Amino acid sequence: MRNRLTRLFTALLLATALAASACAADPEPGGGGGGPTTPPQAGGTFTIALPAYPSRGLSPHYGAAFDASQVLRNSFDSLIAEDRDEQFHPWLATEWTISPDGLVYEFALRKDVTFHNGEKFDAAAVKANIDALRNPDYPSWTVLGLLQYSSVSAVDVLDPYKVRITLSTPRADFLSTLGGLSGAIVAPSSLQADKQALTSGAGFVGSGPFVLDKVVQGQELRYRKNPAYNWAPATAKHQGAAYVDELVVKFVPEAATRAGLLRSGEVNAIGTVKATDIGLFDGVGGFQYEQIGSAASPWVIMLNLTHGATTDVRVRRAIAKGVDIAAVTKSLTKDTQQRAWSLISPDSAYYDPQFENKGGPDLDAAKALLAEAGWTGTDAEGYRTDSTGKRLTVRLVATNPTYPEDDFLKAWQAELRQNLGIQVELQFVDNAQIYDLLARNDYEAFPRQVGGLDLSLQFNRAYGSTTPDLKYGQIDGITIGSIVGGSKLADPQVDRWLVDATKATDREQRKQLFNRITAHLLDNAVAIPLYTDRNSVAADATVHNPTSLFDAPRNSVNGWAYDIAVR
Repeated sequence: MRNRLTRLFTALLLATALAASACAADPEPGGGGGGPTTPPQAGGTFTIALPAYPSRGLSPHYGAAFDASQVLRNSFDSLIAEDRDEQFHPWLATEWTISPDGLVYEFALRKDVTFHNGEKFDAAAVKANIDALRNPDYPSWTVLGLLQYSSVSAVDVLDPYKVRITLSTPRADFLSTLGGLSGAIVAPSSLQADKQALTSGAGFVGSGPFVLDKVVQGQELRYRKNPAYNWAPATAKHQGAAYVDELVVKFVPEAATRAGLLRSGEVNAIGTVKATDIGLFDGVGGFQYEQIGSAASPWVIMLNLTHGATTDVRVRRAIAKGVDIAAVTKSLTKDTQQRAWSLISPDSAYYDPQFENKGGPDLDAAKALLAEAGWTGTDAEGYRTDSTGKRLTVRLVATNPTYPEDDFLKAWQAELRQNLGIQVELQFVDNAQIYDLLARNDYEAFPRQVGGLDLSLQFNRAYGSTTPDLKYGQIDGITIGSIVGGSKLADPQVDRWLVDATKATDREQRKQLFNRITAHLLDNAVAIPLYTDRNSVAADATVHNPTSLFDAPRNSVNGWAYDIAVR
């Protein structure tokens, strides 16, 4: 007999399905000048311009943590799908059960799925994928392999279309792991692909609605329709093959250039519309504009607890109080993003408004804290110094930023200089280089928006204890530690809360644990919340279903074109 969690899940699943059915004919949410009024028709080419190429390559298992990589979803399916309310639905798995102790998951699989190269999808393929992902020698992104699959103790084929996955400890985040791109099931032969394939995509074969046809490194991906596709997730708007014959994804970093491409008709849609460009599309005839919040974390600046001036909590608290983040956010984003007060997204099921309007700017208190910490002097250029004349400098390292992060960091730099006399040095590098810089530990600040479909994964990636050389530990069978934890936090109490939240199945209990973590981190200025993550798409009037381009529940603009039609 299934446990209470499984019964609750089944009830929620049924309620969500009924609600989706009732709303199926509703118009798309959001603004715009109006989309098509006729039913979608098959055929044509859909072209979209996105900000960033998948810099970590084209394996869904290797780069799946990053927004840019979500475009790979066009070729790869998962066992289950997660919706914007963080509920789960069938995909390659038709149904599943969870044992009363939360350790055993059994999945019944579809029998009609074929990979693009003709290999058959079955229980053996699922076992091969999960076994690879929990193998430390398989080239999956370190955090995905260690944090998400390390609790898998066995994968057993019960019959050709039924598989059992056994965990060593209960994990409330396990279904999210399987539903994400990191849980994509690739053809078993793909698991033998060499490392060069991580970049080229050659050898990585999925079962998705599109087949990757051409790669122009750093610039463009071209996909062709998979005409045999007939196993879309229950969250999709239609079944059968994709509508469009061809999908073209162009990668254009400059927001203004993307906007120009859409206005000139060179592309059908763009992702991440700059605030100053929204008026070109929102409510304008011939165009559509959509914006949606994300369950991923808000953008934050993590302050390094192990290097430089930010080792002093008084300095960190002063920095947190030294900038009117609400005013900066409003000025730069024109209210398209909102000031974040918590480390949890307001679009997350675990958001608690108790943190709102706390921790605002207080320049007098900030100056007093800096003076107490010994930063009492001023040099010839107006920067704050200590008794030896050393300048108070905060070195910020980040991946090459895009809008609105790029404008925000420059404003943060200027505000700290003007308000507190703190020198902020900005260093931007490619995403592939950032981990070397974090390991080198020669910085004081690190801005990041942390993904992960479950909040326990987000917090673990960002604030789980890690050593300076980015090693990991285990507590109760849960791997703790983060490669994107720019604060270099090593706090046993936070780790305990994280483990308990990962294992707990009661949502209210998890929320209380996440609140404890948030309160502790904010009080010690381990991270400074900046702005909420809201994603946007603009499209021309020919595009059907533009909101399907958002990758629920994170809602990054992934360009998933299965439900898109241009006729």
